[in-house]
Amino acid sequence: MSKSTNLSPRRAEVLSLIALFLQILFFVFAMLIANNAYSLAGGVVAWHFLGGVGIWLILILQFRQRRLALEEHLDVEQYQRLKREGKDTSVFESSVVEGSMHLSQRRLDWLEKYLLPIFSVLTAVYLLVMGFVLFRTIRATTDLITISPEVRDSFLESALYLVLLAVVSFLFSRYASGMSQQNQWRPLRAGGSYLFSNALSCFALAIIFAIIILSGNVRYAIAERIMAYVMVAGMMLIGAEIILNLVLDAFSPRVKGRYRRAAFESRLLGLFSEPGGIMRTAAHAIDYQFGFKVSETWFYKLLERAVVPLLLIQLFALYVLSCVAIVPPGNVGVLERWGRPINIDDPLTSGIHFKLPWPIDQVRPFPVERLQMLEVGFKKKPPKIDEQGNKQADMTPIFWPKEHWAQEYPFLVASGETEEQESGDGEAVETKPEGLPETSRGVPEEKISGFNMLVVAVGVHYRITDVARYGYGSDYCYEDPRSLIESICYRQMMYHAANSDMETLLGPGSQLTMQSLKELIQAKVDECKMGVEVVFVGLESVHPPIEVAPAFEEVISALQQKQAKILEAQGRAEEIMAQAKAKAVVLENQARAYAFEREALAKADADRFAHQASAYEKGGNVYLEREYLSVLEEMLPAMRKYVLTSDNVDSWVYEMDMKEKLQSDIFSEMGVSEKAEEAPR
Repeated sequence: MSKSTNLSPRRAEVLSLIALFLQILFFVFAMLIANNAYSLAGGVVAWHFLGGVGIWLILILQFRQRRLALEEHLDVEQYQRLKREGKDTSVFESSVVEGSMHLSQRRLDWLEKYLLPIFSVLTAVYLLVMGFVLFRTIRATTDLITISPEVRDSFLESALYLVLLAVVSFLFSRYASGMSQQNQWRPLRAGGSYLFSNALSCFALAIIFAIIILSGNVRYAIAERIMAYVMVAGMMLIGAEIILNLVLDAFSPRVKGRYRRAAFESRLLGLFSEPGGIMRTAAHAIDYQFGFKVSETWFYKLLERAVVPLLLIQLFALYVLSCVAIVPPGNVGVLERWGRPINIDDPLTSGIHFKLPWPIDQVRPFPVERLQMLEVGFKKKPPKIDEQGNKQADMTPIFWPKEHWAQEYPFLVASGETEEQESGDGEAVETKPEGLPETSRGVPEEKISGFNMLVVAVGVHYRITDVARYGYGSDYCYEDPRSLIESICYRQMMYHAANSDMETLLGPGSQLTMQSLKELIQAKVDECKMGVEVVFVGLESVHPPIEVAPAFEEVISALQQKQAKILEAQGRAEEIMAQAKAKAVVLENQARAYAFEREALAKADADRFAHQASAYEKGGNVYLEREYLSVLEEMLPAMRKYVLTSDNVDSWVYEMDMKEKLQSDIFSEMGVSEKAEEAPR
């Protein structure tokens, strides 16, 4: 058999026909596997298989037309040989034959010029549109499947079928890629590369299913979903590459006799399906640059032979490094074998430890010696970095209308007047709702008139005290303990804020709020058996939302002015009441003094009258005359008084001389002083 017969397009045509049948058959099998395992990634694998149908279909048409063109070429050569020998029958027959020459070749040229780009566009559109539809489907699917014996059995069966599909696809893709090394079969490289990508996706999904079966962990949903996203991205990437190849091919020069790669022949997939092609491409580039055959040197041939073993050795060395686990300082490590802890009572200390390779063993670190912080109600801004790379402290003063944090979450806070009752000693006692700690009781439900919005930024510091409970739990295991603690903090903060009044949170209730939140969070964490100690709860800031802060400040200012007016009025009222009380006391004291005075005077008058009556009884007229003279002396102290006695006068005669004295009297002549004259007589 000749070489041309061995490289006949019929062989490639038959191979393409079988590959087309396998693509359709594998699409059906992959769809059944996806439905059996409830796998999103399995569905993506199935639709990825269907994308190769168009590639193999156009390859069948291309190689069929090449076969017809080759048969036509042989017929033309035979006719020309007969014509040279003079064995053609007639002129009319020769003209008909010459008119039908190269018809299949022209059809082949039309197919490779127009039909190949059309199929490339259809393939790219299918990959892009189907990738987008699958992406929307994956995002819309939020249900997580719990692992059960039935699901585990379906995963095992699906993994076995996927391995079978991967092996058959890999062998067939390698066979097609090997045939594509010949120039007559070069188009097979496109189908072989695409089928190789199908084999890789099946093999990767089978590995994920195997890990799920061996670990039995519910976290498989994340890995399976990530796998689905990766395969969707791969489909869309191949579609975008085909569009780019079409654009670049439209501007590349046509050289007669030079093979033109189809746009649907992915260069990216060729890197994986035929890694040796990279070395050949690099060798041709080096030959072109240096001007001699570098690819024929002994060093290049040695490197070409050793590059694959070196890569394999490096990959194996990287895999062996997974046997080494490093536990950071301040942490302890729990060794997990197939997802199950085996040293939970005696975890690994910080340092270097050895284990079985991934995915058999994994070391899960826990920062037991480090305080962890949760930001409740806010998210901090990233720190500023100076020119030396050091973090700068933000010393900007915080005002209500300005942005405080990167993100802020307001809470509902009760508003209303608290009811006061009189206690036994007359002091006001605030009524507080039941069900809250003493430090967090605020407005009673019957007195709540509405709700306000406040941004309460709280920093919660906690540490792990029990690794077994925190990471694995005694009765149940939390998938993300930190997120659960954060949810508890938000719930307790909302509960506390809804049962507190705004004035307390903004004013004197900060210390009580921190203590109350610490008690509430610790109680809930202990109830969930999480093995965590709440060390500190601190209020970073309490303020109204930035959008309403100016209006809130106006309201607060009005309230303060109102309170100032009330206090001023109360002070004025207290002042008036104090003055009134003082005046009342003065008037009362004056009345008492007047009453005492009147009583004392009346008594004195009574006593004097009694003494006068006694004296009158004893002295008679003498007493009366004495009293009369004493009155004159008392009432007219500065006037001279002369007493002249006479037996014939039986009444008193008064003479008053108001004239100025023109000469000294007899007493002054006698040398008697004026004081002596004024002495009582």
